Amino acid sequence: MRLTSSAGSILTLLALTVACTSRPAPLPDDRPLGNVTASPRECDLVSANAIKIATGFTEYKAVGTKMDKGRFASCSVAENLTPKGKLGLVIELFDPSPNDAEDLENTKLSTRGNDLPDELGPGFAAQRKDGKEQTISFVYGWTPDIQRLLTVSIVENVPGRDSLADATEFFRQLKPILLDKPK
Repeated sequence: MRLTSSAGSILTLLALTVACTSRPAPLPDDRPLGNVTASPRECDLVSANAIKIATGFTEYKAVGTKMDKGRFASCSVAENLTPKGKLGLVIELFDPSPNDAEDLENTKLSTRGNDLPDELGPGFAAQRKDGKEQTISFVYGWTPDIQRLLTVSIVENVPGRDSLADATEFFRQLKPILLDKPK
């Protein structure tokens, strides 16, 4: 079967249009997290809305743990709890800290971390790749005596979103509640 020259031209034009059409890059998601402890909350502390913004998850599972006397210890958020489920956010309070000053400095150096601003320090923020080649943004901050350590980690799941800024904002708002409070 032979195509007429105009039909052939239309098919060529259609093929070129499809081949050259690309999806536009996603717009940056620059919505503020807002109050990261606002209701409704997960793990009795973390805002469900802030979790959704930072992780991009519309549906997720949050699992929290407590220390003695019911104090917050951790909150882990995943798309689902299966081994293939994407991890989104992990907030952990260590009391006592499992790391000494040398451990923390070595972690900062090995991850090319940057010191937190003076009003948030001591601590650092950094990014690393995990075994699945996902980028994980994290903040480590501790008390001046290094007795307690607060960590916030966010797996980059939202194209165009600054997960390192989000991890730093979670830390900024949770530090007075979790790290600065006396035992």
